[in-house]
Amino acid sequence: MAKTKKKVGKLSIADMRSLINKKAGMSVAHNLNEDSPTIVKDWISTGSRWLDSIICRGKLTGIPVGKITEIAGLESTGKSYMAAQVAANAQKMGIDVVYFDSESAIDPTFLEKAGCNVDNLLYVQATSVEFVLETIEDLLGSNENRMLFIWDSLALTPAVSDIKSIKNKYLTLSF
Repeated sequence: MAKTKKKVGKLSIADMRSLINKKAGMSVAHNLNEDSPTIVKDWISTGSRWLDSIICRGKLTGIPVGKITEIAGLESTGKSYMAAQVAANAQKMGIDVVYFDSESAIDPTFLEKAGCNVDNLLYVQATSVEFVLETIEDLLGSNENRMLFIWDSLALTPAVSDIKSIKNKYLTLSF
């Protein structure tokens, strides 16, 4: 039997967008002049008017809702405090806060002093990178609430393979 060749022709941008969205099973390819996913419609204040104003060129904004935001800096420069401030402001907006902590070092009093309602904040020990990502995926798939995920600190969260490697090293030591 002879194989029939698929006819190759020119596709319009709209046809390419449709093809990609069909393959992905959801809307991932967009016309930026129509319903652009890059436009931020909602913001959570950082608690600093100065910082909020420079994040988006002079507008009082903050952390963009629906986007991944990384707070980077040297050790002991206030990253956790800023995250707690953002969490408190998110709670004031009715957003559920899930706080992943890889160091098990966050103090509830610290969060309360930053303005968080600790009773309405879900604290999760970040045991591995995979665990955190799977938990976020599960919560997003089973909850219609607006949520803010804080991960303190991604850099210090081990991968499952690292944990297994360490366990194997300790199990195989002999004296």
